Amino acid sequence: MPYMSVSPDQLASAGSYVAREWGDYGYRFTGIESPASHVSVFRVQASDGSRFTVLVDRWSNCRHLDTHNGDEGLGLMIAEMQANATAS
Repeated sequence: MPYMSVSPDQLASAGSYVAREWGDYGYRFTGIESPASHVSVFRVQASDGSRFTVLVDRWSNCRHLDTHNGDEGLGLMIAEMQANATAS
């Protein structure tokens, strides 16, 4: 099992972000990862099969990444969010 370190605030922020940006039904989390100490990655799938990724830092700041072309840019986004979260 991959390591996960997700606070309740991060989990709630990810859910709220999905509901606010795309709607409050038809989406589900298919995976949660914690690749950095202050950033968690939530894999999301829509009912139509499309997928995207929501990243949440320790301060509950959210960003998303479309993953229809793979995870290009995911590592860069994680590093940027990690740097911002630790600088604060």
